[in-house]
Formats: sequence, C-alpha cells, structure tokens
Amino acid sequence: MEKTRVAIIGTGGIAGCHMAGYKALADTVEVVAGCDIDEGKLNKFCDNHGIPGRYTDFNEMLAKEKIDAVSVTTWNSAHACATIAALKAGCDVIC
Repeated sequence: MEKTRVAIIGTGGIAGCHMAGYKALADTVEVVAGCDIDEGKLNKFCDNHGIPGRYTDFNEMLAKEKIDAVSVTTWNSAHACATIAALKAGCDVIC
C-alpha cells in the first residue's frame, strides 16, 4: 500500500501537533516536505522530524513535490492563500 504523502505549510507550534498525528499514522502517512518563510525555523523543524523537502515558498513546494495532502498551520491571516494554492494543486487540505 502506498503511503499518503503530506506537506506542512507553517512550522510553528501547531505544526508539532500535526506531526504527532502523522507520526502516529507512520504506517500509512509520510511527511515529505515542510514550508515556512523563516528558513531557520523550517530547518530546525525538518531536522527534528526527518522531513527531507524544505521550502520557503509554498507555490514552489507544490510545484516540485508529489503531495497528496497539506496541513496549513500558518498564522490565521495566511491560511487562505496557502489553502487555495494547495487545493488548486490537487491536494486535500487540513487547515
């Protein structure tokens, strides 16, 4: 069975809660990419969770990665742009 490929947009506090859920589903879910405008925070988060794909622009991430679903865990004011872009890219979205 192929795993669901997930990306996380926004690597702040709530992203850790999403990661806990994805780790609990490790048999069926693989987090393949993360995105944050703060590259330092992004790299720390991805290093801590073994996430290979790292982007500071979610449009670039959506264009380059094969993603089935996206967790949008940005500031509330940034939810709409990231969610709409992910939906247009054909991803399921958790926001």
